[in-house]
Amino acid sequence: MKNNFYFLRRVSSLILMIVALSEAHSQDKFPKSDIAFYSDFYVMQVRPMKFKVSYSWPETDRVLVKISDGNNNLIFTETVLVYKKYQKLFDLSSFMDGQYTFELFDGEKRFRQSFDISTKTTRVAVASKTKAMFIADF
Repeated sequence: MKNNFYFLRRVSSLILMIVALSEAHSQDKFPKSDIAFYSDFYVMQVRPMKFKVSYSWPETDRVLVKISDGNNNLIFTETVLVYKKYQKLFDLSSFMDGQYTFELFDGEKRFRQSFDISTKTTRVAVASKTKAMFIADF
């Protein structure tokens, strides 16, 4: 009885693994959208005002990278020869407040990631190190 339980448990685990593998394989057959965010392409803030753009497994040997502002004015563009991965750190500390977009073109594919830059200020009052003085009695 105990052996039958372990046998059924192993068979059910095997069936679940086969189903999971077949689903993962079938998902590869569907084409990806032209404009999307995938794990192949990501924009990550690594420090204040510093962004790392990364793109893995390009289909072509050259990728075009653009940065544009909220009015679609082109701020930065470069075409780069890549092998397996494009990766670059961008320092955006000179950019004014507003919305910006990173775009990467790989042949017919286009990836886009938008972000906002906004400056936040804080006001702090600090007591000076001078001594209190007695002025006069009224």
